[in-house]
Amino acid sequence: MSDARNLTAPGPAEFRKLMGRFATGVCVIAVEDQAGEIAAMTINSFVSVSLDPLLVCWSLHNSSSQFDVFAKAKQFSISILNADQAELALRYASRGNSGLRNEDFTRSANDRPVIEGAVGYFDCKEWANFPAGDHTMILGQVVDLSPRQIEESGVAPLGFVNGEFCSIGQ
Repeated sequence: MSDARNLTAPGPAEFRKLMGRFATGVCVIAVEDQAGEIAAMTINSFVSVSLDPLLVCWSLHNSSSQFDVFAKAKQFSISILNADQAELALRYASRGNSGLRNEDFTRSANDRPVIEGAVGYFDCKEWANFPAGDHTMILGQVVDLSPRQIEESGVAPLGFVNGEFCSIGQ
């Protein structure tokens, strides 16, 4: 006799609750718009994709107030925040650029805006964008990177789990 179950598809609330149990790192994506102004956004959807070529990916909500700026960017940086940068993460998690502070940024070797004091950054050029439900997956090819020496500096990365920031690894 088989064990027949009446399975129903999970809903968005159930999905979100379980995904919230999965710890992620916290990053800030930064680009310069057509006018040379910095646009920045906090994400926790960052993943590595490939070693040959070096590819990374992050997801952009299709209803983001800055969708066009990020979806059309040919170059962008991804700064991995340190555990002391939760306030900064909250600032760039808000809609638009109302909280943008130029003093939060320094420049990469390729002159991209990156977060000052971050654990490290990836300097990327656009590889591809793919529609994915209510998000767009943005793949970038890493053209440069700059990791800080975490062990030497004592700086731990910022994480996010169960709706709260945390320190990862230290």
